[in-house]
Amino acid sequence: MSEDEVPAYSRDRMSHQHIISARYFARTVQEIEDGDLNAITPEEKLSHRAFATAAVFSAASFLEASINELYLELQKLSQSSQAQLRRELAMLPRVWPQIVTSPVLHKYQLALSVADGDQYNESKAPFLDADSLTHLRDALLSYRPDWEDRRGKHRTLEKRLQAKFAPSALVSDQAPWFPDRCLGAGCAKWAVKTVELFSDDFSHRMAIPSRPLSGGAAAG
Repeated sequence: MSEDEVPAYSRDRMSHQHIISARYFARTVQEIEDGDLNAITPEEKLSHRAFATAAVFSAASFLEASINELYLELQKLSQSSQAQLRRELAMLPRVWPQIVTSPVLHKYQLALSVADGDQYNESKAPFLDADSLTHLRDALLSYRPDWEDRRGKHRTLEKRLQAKFAPSALVSDQAPWFPDRCLGAGCAKWAVKTVELFSDDFSHRMAIPSRPLSGGAAAG
């Protein structure tokens, strides 16, 4: 193993299970919307909402599990007499106890800072989309689709996301955007794409192999 490499994650990593689940849920939502909407039953409508919600939760869980696994994997490697890590990566496990309860995207930014990688501009993609996803996940837990940013500015999910994906095909245009029109195939697919792009971009900035997004092995 060279100094600039981190071993690819194994099949039993939870991040891999989360991204597989997110993709499955997104496909299922799309299949429902591709069917005969005039014949859809109330039970199918409930399933549609459940799968869309699950896609968001699973995608957000992938983001969190992936960065946690990176820190813990580096911790194991730093304790191995056979491992060769570049100095910047070897420093990451030292900060883990201080940030284990930090917001997920802060963990990514700190990893880039410690590893001398290019940190994200938080007002631009892909960071902004990942941040929007975490706020959507939080809103589904708290039913509060708005928040104050660090500068005290009022933000809403609808303003951030309504142009990112098509609304649910199962609800009226007159329905509230959150959660009714928000939770559909467009949202589910956007959630998956958002974390896939963010994960690949982060790995590139860190100069490490990409996270396992399919088949249990890292890409690239």
